[in-house]
Amino acid sequence: MFLRPIHLASRVLISGLTLSAIGASTVSAKDVLHVYGPEGPYPAIREAASVFGERNSIEMNVVGDATSKWLAKAKGDADLIYSSAEFMMIDFIRDMEGGLDEASVTPLYWRPSAILVRPGNPKHIRDFPDLLRSGVKVMVVNGSGQTGLWEDMAGRQGNFRTVRALRNNIVLFATNSTEARRLWLARREIDAWLTWNIWYKADSRNSALVPVSQDYVIYRQCSIGITQQGKNKPAAGQFVKFLTTPEAAGIFAKWGWITTPADSVPLAPRGVVRRVHDVQEDAWEAEVGRGLARVRELVSDYESVGFHTSEMNISAVFHGAAAYWMLQDEPYSAFAKRQGPNPNRLLIQELVQEGVSIELCAETMKAHGWKRADILPGVRVVGSVCARIVELERQGHVYLRP
Repeated sequence: MFLRPIHLASRVLISGLTLSAIGASTVSAKDVLHVYGPEGPYPAIREAASVFGERNSIEMNVVGDATSKWLAKAKGDADLIYSSAEFMMIDFIRDMEGGLDEASVTPLYWRPSAILVRPGNPKHIRDFPDLLRSGVKVMVVNGSGQTGLWEDMAGRQGNFRTVRALRNNIVLFATNSTEARRLWLARREIDAWLTWNIWYKADSRNSALVPVSQDYVIYRQCSIGITQQGKNKPAAGQFVKFLTTPEAAGIFAKWGWITTPADSVPLAPRGVVRRVHDVQEDAWEAEVGRGLARVRELVSDYESVGFHTSEMNISAVFHGAAAYWMLQDEPYSAFAKRQGPNPNRLLIQELVQEGVSIELCAETMKAHGWKRADILPGVRVVGSVCARIVELERQGHVYLRP
């Protein structure tokens, strides 16, 4: 991370070396390359430029900052411009007003979205769905290479409720990653920063990294293009070629970038488990409702083979004769005609805490005259059971009936 205000430049000028190591023929020792781009790829670009410049007696002037800070100067002296997303490169081509050669743009390396949390992960955030929990304070960047990132991640499953839940938990919209970095250090109440993994690589002292599962992860790439001015400098093209070599790939990999096709696809991708339980029979087992016991067994079985609760999307919809299991103690006793607390209360609380969506049919509630205050906390009231189960099946849930 950058520990001072960013208007960053890296200059290297070392004599007596040639371009022979990367196969070039003629580069003048007087060459100066001016390279501009955003903050995210800057550490990797800077290090690669340092290696290239020292090896070839090239002065490398690399600037990484918000576009507004360098665009006017780049129009006058830029040789190369790098981006942190393809839409950003398209913007650069437009903003450079013909000064950036579109045909020269070379895609380089990718990085995945990730979650940064406080050291020690005090909120126990394990994956993207944990950002949807009530009370989790999230910061996002709505600009630069992260424009639309949070919405793309939340919308991956096509569920508008996920987008709504995340939007409700976002407490800060930073304009760029530099501002986000400053706010992350200053605003300790922020629990999570939704960003790219490379920001953790740049400074691991002030955060912990939480990878995002394949159901929600987004990838965007760094690319670089040569300006019309840079086309007159052989070193500009040679630097682009150097960035595609294994040596440069190793530099980018050190900063968290994905540099080989194999890295971008896990060897054994494991999606989120999706199950919906249809519970309507008033059957009991070990003094709790059998349908609840089956849900508890399912969660335990997946945990026993290494699944985390963040990798499970399990709903249990209660209606019919089993609906009264969801009642608070007093209305439960009145309905069941038995004294004492609801024996299902603790198990329901446990399942809710583990991320299981315990749902009660609103039509059944209406038929019995129950109010929301009669229902246990954490239980979600849904409309028609049939419509809800169809909705979940369309989202990929497997239907189960205990």
